Amino acid sequence: MAYEFKDDDVICSCTGITKQKLLSVIKAEGIDTLEQVREKTRVNVACGMCVYIVEKLLTEG
Repeated sequence: MAYEFKDDDVICSCTGITKQKLLSVIKAEGIDTLEQVREKTRVNVACGMCVYIVEKLLTEG
């Protein structure tokens, strides 16, 4: 069984962004690529540990 993130779970520990905040930015900005997420939120530019989670959230959107 895959882990399901709650809205207040931190998705990127480098930036401290939560699932709810990330999805809010994705929706508000019309983001559909990982590159756009990086540009708008700075998520996944430091350690890269959250790339799988961010990509998964993008497809679930």
